[in-house]
Amino acid sequence: MNNKITSGTNRRSFLKSTAFGTLGITAISTGLISSCKTKPTDENTFGTVSQAINSGASSVVTRKNIASFAVNDPELQLLKDAVAILRKRSEKWPLDPTGWSENGALHTKFCATTEFTYQVHYSWYVWPWHRTYLWTLEKKLQHAVGEPKLALHYWDWTKHPSIPEQYQGGKENPLYNDTRLVEPNDIIPFDFMNMGPALRAKKFMTFGGYPFPYKGQGPQIDGIAEQSFHNNIHNWIGGEMAGFVAAGYDPIFYGHHGNCDRFWQAWLDADQSHRNPLEASWLEKVFYFTDEKGKPIGIKIKDVLDTKKLGYQFEDLDFNSEDGVYNSLEDKVVPSYDLVKASGIYNTSLEEERKVQSVEKIDLANASHVLLKYERTQLPYMPYCSRVFFLFGDAQPSPENCKYIGTFTILPIVSAEGGKLEKDVYMHVEITRSIRDRIGAGEKIRVFFEPVQVRGRNIPDEPLEVKNITYSFV
Repeated sequence: MNNKITSGTNRRSFLKSTAFGTLGITAISTGLISSCKTKPTDENTFGTVSQAINSGASSVVTRKNIASFAVNDPELQLLKDAVAILRKRSEKWPLDPTGWSENGALHTKFCATTEFTYQVHYSWYVWPWHRTYLWTLEKKLQHAVGEPKLALHYWDWTKHPSIPEQYQGGKENPLYNDTRLVEPNDIIPFDFMNMGPALRAKKFMTFGGYPFPYKGQGPQIDGIAEQSFHNNIHNWIGGEMAGFVAAGYDPIFYGHHGNCDRFWQAWLDADQSHRNPLEASWLEKVFYFTDEKGKPIGIKIKDVLDTKKLGYQFEDLDFNSEDGVYNSLEDKVVPSYDLVKASGIYNTSLEEERKVQSVEKIDLANASHVLLKYERTQLPYMPYCSRVFFLFGDAQPSPENCKYIGTFTILPIVSAEGGKLEKDVYMHVEITRSIRDRIGAGEKIRVFFEPVQVRGRNIPDEPLEVKNITYSFV
């Protein structure tokens, strides 16, 4: 059966208005296919894939904000047609590696597991893995319609903080998903999109996650970008998006993660000191996917760090609302202390923490973030979303002694067995100079977890008593 779309007014008008060439994308595809003549574990395969990526992109497509397109835009229609083809392939054969179902299942395999061997979340692998995931899908979509000018889009929720109409309309729209819990007019709370702490993070580990533990000995720790706006918006949407098991089946996943991929580039551009890791254990890490024809491929992180070499770029890196109310760097809109109605308070102090964790003494003058740790098993339900506040001293909350720290979501890990990922939560929180000084002075801190109500989920009435919180400084 020929899946290529070769006619139609929309298709022709899109081609006339697009000035991209096809040579570079074809070179990438050909390289990936030829590289699979050996098993994916053969080291020779990786070199061939690397050469194909690095030499291929004389043509670069531009990924754009999907909310900026008219619902009948020919470029958007091309994307819908391609997704529809992948869906039909899965209807015919659910295990088709170029189909929509198998693409979603791939995310389940590497994101909904407690197996250290496979899990890419809670570590510094999360952003390069998802970039590669989106890129391989883009190749399959391009191949499905025979059009290398097709580009995945991103959903810039700072400019359009509700589900774009491009993802709505019912089952006749291939980008629609009926499990989402939000209503069309629901607005994402501004603090759910709070990017400032991640954008200001000095180190990649704080922004993007910690190294993968050697042989599973040690914790997997995600970065502030993952546990804040990434998780928050997954949870806010609800349905399949509110967990790792089925998120990859909802087309809005790719708009959301396209925006997260865009944010990674924005973080690098925000400060000349921001750098990706240089360790070989990161650069040489191999991810396994399938190419546009379903052939297995292995791709190293070092080969996906330049998006233009992959064949795409972003229309812009501006993460600010058009009305100026939301500013990604300045955090103008944050919850006030008046919202503190905490269901549980845990008392601790820097001195107590040092006794528990034996934190190495560091220069507090250079500390910008605190890493909180507590037990995941204490959470009454998941996904769990909360606003976190620091309260200093023993007094009741006031503007002077209560500080909003951030809004975080803990997404569920599904497993029949207990494991490290199910036991502990590590949470990066940004601290200002005044907070840093008060911590350095040994002032007592109480940590407020204020659960956030989202549509379709209930907050339990029983108090949340979080114990054994410890701190370290980063």
